[in-house]
This record gives sequence, structure tokens and C-alpha cells, in this order.
Amino acid sequence: MGVAYKNFWSLNTDEAVVAGILREGTGKDKDVLMPLNAQMKGIDLYLVNIKTKKLVSIQVKGSRAFEPQKSEVGKYGQGSAGWFFFPEEIISKAIADYFMFLIYIIEDNEDKGRRVIKPHTILIPTKVLQNKCRKCKKTHGDGRLSFKIWINPKTKEAFDFRDKKIDFSKYLDKKGIMPVNSKL
Repeated sequence: MGVAYKNFWSLNTDEAVVAGILREGTGKDKDVLMPLNAQMKGIDLYLVNIKTKKLVSIQVKGSRAFEPQKSEVGKYGQGSAGWFFFPEEIISKAIADYFMFLIYIIEDNEDKGRRVIKPHTILIPTKVLQNKCRKCKKTHGDGRLSFKIWINPKTKEAFDFRDKKIDFSKYLDKKGIMPVNSKL
């Protein structure tokens, strides 16, 4: 009897983009790995130091690009927001070491007179995110958490403004990757 070979791995677009960002932001002794189990929930990627054999697990959540409203730009400055809406248990029962929010921001390229969409990341320890959520978030709808994370690429600020404001600036882009990189 023959064996049926099925797709036993799954990598979505957001995870592929994050893998590329992590590869660029870490040293050559580090690599990004993915679980080969499409049914695995809660861990999307591993960042591993090949020499020391240390690794961290990462849960990735991605958002599409949103055109900022004029009132938001007036209130928050340049940039735009990403929106995340998922069950509260995704964070409260998380098993990954880190959460990474991937947010596509619409930026003005004044030199070329164009607008571009650039990916930005927030890489935060899961325990820190859980504490911030307990203090500042409430559930919406049927027990879901809603995040509206604004990123201002000029000032390098990031914050959630959906419920009580949460400052994510210290976890934005390279500032979020550097501590993880040094941990490995």
C-alpha cells in the first residue's frame, strides 16, 4: 500500500515577510526556522543561534495596510495603523516566547513624490504583552481583543489606541529585534 504525501507545512505571507525581516536583523550565526506541522497552533517561527543552540519561539500576527483617516493623522501624526482582532486566549494562553505584530504602513516618499507601503514590526515578549493586556485591554464582541496599532515612521513611535493606550515604541522594528538577538 502506498503512502499519501500531503502538504505537512504551512507558511503564510506574513510569516514569510517576518522571516525575511528577522534574517536581516540578526547575525549570520542565527537563522529562522518554521515548524513542519501545519496543525501546530501558537508557534509560527523559531529564531535559533546555530552556534549556541539557543532558540526562541515566535507567534506572528499580520495586518493589512489601512489608509489613515485625516482625523487620525491630525491626532497621531504621520503614519498609519494596523488592526488586529482575535480571541483573547490567543494571548492569555500563548505558548510562544514572543509575539510579533507585522504592520504595513503607508509612508510618503517625499524625494520621489510617491507613497509606499513598508512593513514594520513589533517584537514583544509574550509575558510583557500579557501584562499590558491585563492592565489596558478589554474584550470586544464575543471575547476578542482588538488592537489598533499606530506607527509613526518619522518619530519611530508605536502605540495601541483601541482601549487604554499601550506604548510599543521600545519594541518597534530593530529596537524589538536587538534584545532578542542578544539573548541568543
